Amino acid sequence: MSTTKVKAGQLWGKNKDDLKKQLVDLKTELAQLRTQKIAGGANSKLTKMYVSVEIYTQVSACEGFQVIQAVLPLWIRGRRKQANQYLPSYSHDLRKSIARVLTVINATQRSQLRILYKNKKYLPLDLRPKKTRAMRRRLTKHEATLVSEKQKKRQMHFPQRKYAVKVRSAFIFFMEERSGIVRSKGCG
Repeated sequence: MSTTKVKAGQLWGKNKDDLKKQLVDLKTELAQLRTQKIAGGANSKLTKMYVSVEIYTQVSACEGFQVIQAVLPLWIRGRRKQANQYLPSYSHDLRKSIARVLTVINATQRSQLRILYKNKKYLPLDLRPKKTRAMRRRLTKHEATLVSEKQKKRQMHFPQRKYAVKVRSAFIFFMEERSGIVRSKGCG
């Protein structure tokens, strides 16, 4: 049985078989701890389930002082179950280790699939970018710029007309309208 936390950095170099084996070991260890907890095994068996107060008091004062203050009176009075709820459980570390192993397995599997499907026309759905539903249904840049033959001819024969507008007179007319000045019809 392993008593240390599994670190993700150590897992990346391992192959899939080693990871699967480690996962099975961690799961069996967790199952054993849970059965011991239910069966109410001896304190020596349950020392793995809960970190003992003696070890926990050696933790630096700034890290767990309040927890220690809450735990020690209960532990001294013999209320170990109440005291243990304040202490970090070993089963928590086991569950997190299992999660780390599963994460590494999943990530390596996905990266290998990405390499496999790199130059293929279609990707599996879970490897495609998620985005939003509307964005996934939007036309691609290429599709949006395509012009039909009929539209090309129409644009060539009837191009957009360009009008020259005398800007100064239009601007003055606009400003006069805004200010309420009305010119006589003879002025030009």
